[in-house]
Amino acid sequence: MKKSMLLATTAVTGVALAASVAAPAYAWHPEGKITKYVTNVTDNGKMSDANTSKDAVSAKPGDTLKYTIVIANTAENAKDNYNDLAYVKMTDSLPAGVELVSDASKRTISEDLGTILPGKSVTKEYTVKVTAKTDTTIENKACFTGDSKVNDNPQKGCDTANVKVTVPPAPVTPPTTPTPTPTSETPAPAPEAPATLPETGAGSVIAMASVVAIAGYAANMLRLRFAGRRA
Repeated sequence: MKKSMLLATTAVTGVALAASVAAPAYAWHPEGKITKYVTNVTDNGKMSDANTSKDAVSAKPGDTLKYTIVIANTAENAKDNYNDLAYVKMTDSLPAGVELVSDASKRTISEDLGTILPGKSVTKEYTVKVTAKTDTTIENKACFTGDSKVNDNPQKGCDTANVKVTVPPAPVTPPTTPTPTPTSETPAPAPEAPATLPETGAGSVIAMASVVAIAGYAANMLRLRFAGRRA
């Protein structure tokens, strides 16, 4: 009896092992990756990964930046969509110092990217304006989430792009010399006519002699008149 039960158990175990070998399990292995780039559009700069402050792209207040986000599925091709990266979503929360050109009030960007096949990628771009007023380094992070088709291999990741903002020095304005207000000149006084000096020429002498003679004649006439009255 015991021998029969042992043979039966062994047979069942052998069948189970054979079944496990005959039906191998398949693993779903998408491989998501995110890369974020930044470009200073105002300066016609190059697109840069700029992962650290050392590699930061230079900018100044008022510049326009373009952020480029690439989400890829680096897995190899597999049958029956085993390596598809499904349910992909991307989010990007804007840090202080920048604002969306299309909508300054919007601070979070969310994108539903659907499914990314093995060896494929999805690229998203948006532009921002630098609003920082002081020297600073702005780190902008974008993240993604995803999974396999059967939700057995969740994927997620983040990447940053850095911008170094430098405020240009204020231009030095040279001091201006005030222009004096022109004043009307006071005309110089006209020279005074010289006082009339007594004439000393020959004509003056003759005139004086005539006066003396007339005066003497008048005096003689007065004396003669008084003398006649006395007689």
